[in-house]
Amino acid sequence: MLTFGINCDCGESYGRLTVGQDEKVVPLVTSANIACGFHGGDPTTIRKTARLARAHGVACGAHPSLPDLMGFGRREMNIAPAEFADLIVYQLGAVKALIEAEGAACEHVKPHGVMYAMLDRDDLAEAFADAILAVDPAMAWICADAGPAAAVARRRGIRVITEFTADRAYDGDGRLVITRNPEPVDPAFVVGQLRQVVETGGVTTNAGTRLEVGRPDIFCMHSDTPNSPEIAAAVRGYLESLG
Repeated sequence: MLTFGINCDCGESYGRLTVGQDEKVVPLVTSANIACGFHGGDPTTIRKTARLARAHGVACGAHPSLPDLMGFGRREMNIAPAEFADLIVYQLGAVKALIEAEGAACEHVKPHGVMYAMLDRDDLAEAFADAILAVDPAMAWICADAGPAAAVARRRGIRVITEFTADRAYDGDGRLVITRNPEPVDPAFVVGQLRQVVETGGVTTNAGTRLEVGRPDIFCMHSDTPNSPEIAAAVRGYLESLG
């Protein structure tokens, strides 16, 4: 059994556009964040991804975003907290119904792209919590252990699943280095980051500084990285080697 879970953002294809390599990656992970249609995904893709995850015993969850298909959910918007909560309720309700239509449960929620960073704002983190509690208080919230999101979730009684993103670098401010067009990532770099976290509880940023991350519950990766199947295999192989 894996000591840590492997979590993957997936289900981001839309219409005739194929994004990611879900069929190869999902069987190697333990939980899947399924795009809800705002940055990627559509009803058919959501059901297909939930079906794939259920077939491999992979836990399903929602991956909500700002309404930004053109920018893949990576452009910040000025949204009032009440409107923000409504956007999340809309997405959670839809994806939960589609996942349940495949006989699975929507067990968790993880925000996508710039929305994840925006939850450093207390008012938006509170709105995100409002949405979870309105749709399903049993849903867990995947987030970093430190910061307003985890603090708000715990104070509001929402179960927190802490994460470390394995296939992206972190900058000197502790934020993920995100690009509009993902490039291949060396699996050795990914495993090196995991080893640092497992052995020391921290990781070296791209600025050469140390970022403390503690002991996360899951390691996250992205299906849209061009070589995501190789990364998933390397991550699973390293974690299984821990015995």
